[in-house]
Amino acid sequence: MRPMSSAPFDSTSGSAGQVRFFNPGPVWVRPQVLQALGGPMMSHRSQAFSDLYGRILEKLPKLFRTKGQAHTLATSATGVWEAALVSCVEGPVLCCCNGAFSDKWGEMSQRLGLDTTILKAEWGKPILAEEVRKKLAEKKFQAVTVVHNETSTGTISDLPAIAKVVHEGSDALLFADVVTSLAGTRVEADEWGLDVAVCGSQKALALPPGIAVFSISEKALAAARQKKHRGLYLDLIDVEAFGKKKQNPTTPSLPLLYALDVQLDHILAEGLENRWARHHSMLKAVEEWAPKAGFRFLPEDPATHSPTVSSLYPPEGVNAEELNKAMKKEGFTPGSGYGKFKPLNIRIGHMGDVDLESVKALLAAYDKVAQGMLAASAVGAGTKS
Repeated sequence: MRPMSSAPFDSTSGSAGQVRFFNPGPVWVRPQVLQALGGPMMSHRSQAFSDLYGRILEKLPKLFRTKGQAHTLATSATGVWEAALVSCVEGPVLCCCNGAFSDKWGEMSQRLGLDTTILKAEWGKPILAEEVRKKLAEKKFQAVTVVHNETSTGTISDLPAIAKVVHEGSDALLFADVVTSLAGTRVEADEWGLDVAVCGSQKALALPPGIAVFSISEKALAAARQKKHRGLYLDLIDVEAFGKKKQNPTTPSLPLLYALDVQLDHILAEGLENRWARHHSMLKAVEEWAPKAGFRFLPEDPATHSPTVSSLYPPEGVNAEELNKAMKKEGFTPGSGYGKFKPLNIRIGHMGDVDLESVKALLAAYDKVAQGMLAASAVGAGTKS
């Protein structure tokens, strides 16, 4: 891992200050990664493929901070949510739900016919470890699901505290969605005891969508081996077995594996701690700018502000959807609110390989556009009066 250094690392690889795409996923992707998608086709049972995949399997655990296994699956992260449940779980599941994506994982557990208990928190609020503790005292669970960083609301929960409670109060498996936290803020699969940690390619990893990466513990694999029916495509024991041969069980997305190989080198060259620090500096810039510009965070507690995606209400009198339409005319592509918040707020995806100077340019454009809308509204109101 690259040591902390005062020497600048250009996360954009030549586009510093020029990024204009701030969607919270899929995110902006470096041209070098897009170029890697055009690698030559090969048999996924060839030695050349095993060489490629072997490099990926060697680097992936470093991303999750695990000495155990990490793999890929040709699905979105949602596919690995389901793989964890169908491969490892037969008994009751506690699903911690505080936003659109954590809610969906709970719905998935229910649709699979599993005995599912939902721990509900208001959108924009974190999952609290103490609330998890109370649920664990009520019933014996085989698994607990939690979303570390809820992308729909820009809210991060204290995953280390939740993990501690789960492991102190039960022998349940802990499944964590780290889709917008991995490679954007601290994730410690081994230290925190994450039995399955799953991430999609199109968020802080800064890759095109279409592939999921995940770490898996020996405890989770042992549970899977005990389960008689694990399905086929999502069987994590098959994934493990083929991984030992540096292969996938089924035909993988070869272009995305080429891109992943290149991007893992880039991430590790920057250094995880440096990468986390860059993401937190971008959040800090948004936090310092927002109150001055009249914007307000959806999650009220600053400790729960996501380091990778900010969900913000615009100034009073500014329509969020019209604001983003105007921003696109300025050449920027921010994100809209999600679900019930779609007409009410905006989301800024400051993650992946985006740099601080590009974020500052986006914020300056928001200032200009929002003030222009307020001025036009004031003129309109004056005319009517």
